[in-house]
Amino acid sequence: MVEVSVLITVAGLGISVATFFIGRMTAAKSAGQLDGEMKSDVKYIKSSVEKQEKKLDSVVENYDDVKLEIERLKGRLKALEQKVEMLHNVDV
Repeated sequence: MVEVSVLITVAGLGISVATFFIGRMTAAKSAGQLDGEMKSDVKYIKSSVEKQEKKLDSVVENYDDVKLEIERLKGRLKALEQKVEMLHNVDV
């Protein structure tokens, strides 16, 4: 009878140890999957931010071009106003 109780104790201990290691492996796998998902999400976010930065750079460049064109047109308008004023003074 003592041998049976020792056998049951050893079997229980073996099952406990096996269950512990299986649990650790499962937890490590889950943590690895979560880590992989997070890395994938960060990579996607980084890619999206880079695309937005490129679009913003393009918008800024276009804004600068438009600003320069407006300044050029203001100068031409001022010159035309002066010519009109000269012509108006000659006719009077």
